[in-house]
Amino acid sequence: MNIGVYCPNWIGDAVMALPFIQQLQDHYPDGKITIVCKDSVASVFQNHPAARRIIALPQSNTSGLLSARSTGKSLLSLHLDVFYTLTDSFRSAAILWWSGAEQRIGYSTQLRSILLTNAVELTAKRMHRSLKYLALINPESNSEKVPQIYLTNDEVAWAKRELAVLELKQPIALCPFSVAGSRTIPSSSLKKWLHDSEENYILFGSERDSNRALAIINECNNSSIISVCGKYSLRKSIALISLCKYALAADSGLGHISAALDIPSVSFFGAGLSTMTRPLGARTTIVNNNVHCSPCQKNICCNEEEPLLCLQQISRSDVEIAVRNLSLNP
Repeated sequence: MNIGVYCPNWIGDAVMALPFIQQLQDHYPDGKITIVCKDSVASVFQNHPAARRIIALPQSNTSGLLSARSTGKSLLSLHLDVFYTLTDSFRSAAILWWSGAEQRIGYSTQLRSILLTNAVELTAKRMHRSLKYLALINPESNSEKVPQIYLTNDEVAWAKRELAVLELKQPIALCPFSVAGSRTIPSSSLKKWLHDSEENYILFGSERDSNRALAIINECNNSSIISVCGKYSLRKSIALISLCKYALAADSGLGHISAALDIPSVSFFGAGLSTMTRPLGARTTIVNNNVHCSPCQKNICCNEEEPLLCLQQISRSDVEIAVRNLSLNP
């Protein structure tokens, strides 16, 4: 049986889709699973034992109905028996329609029922996103499953060599950035948390975060921080994070990645609803000091009098307690 999965567009959502991929393989033991996703998240699925094929779509092929038609038509040769969409957009359902898949399964949002053979009604609005995905296979799914990212021995060996070049041994992964400004940890908070720390930190982010990373390093001048923002591919960043002592992360994709790598991780929530999108991991904890305006679920902070109050209110003591409560031993 040939099975397709149209995966979420954001790194964190892609990580939360990993239990679905594994469950799908368990549900169809003889199935050949093809992952269809944006090229920016393909690294999350790389080397997954359940993924027979990964089709990474360039950014130009991930918006608009015209590109949806061409993307769907390009999948005709796969002869898909079943095709799931984990996103709720009309466009993704159109891709399933044009792919020619016999069964097309997804949620009945945005008038998509006309394009899907199995349009599933979303009954619980506030379930964790990973459970939402799993419910497309089994509506009775109520047990959260921890995502797992698979690295090769060669990737881990490269990361060890690279950390040696950087003269770092078991650094702490610092992942303060998010695509949403309301979820990015302010540099003033980092200065407060890391002041006079004796640890070594490696700061991760994309190329667009490079200037903000330098600002953090300048502000936290009493701490040892090396920025690698934009220096490595996502896959290489994943390998480096896997060797870190623990991670301090914003409500972001890299927070989900550190949890899925089973390294001790602290994720800081404010604007986001942690019950729906918190990272899942055996050694992961959430710091979430609720204030009067959180969780606003906005991408831009709307508290003009006290910007980012939800994150500014997190004290150094809160961070130290969270780290102490982590299981730092493998």
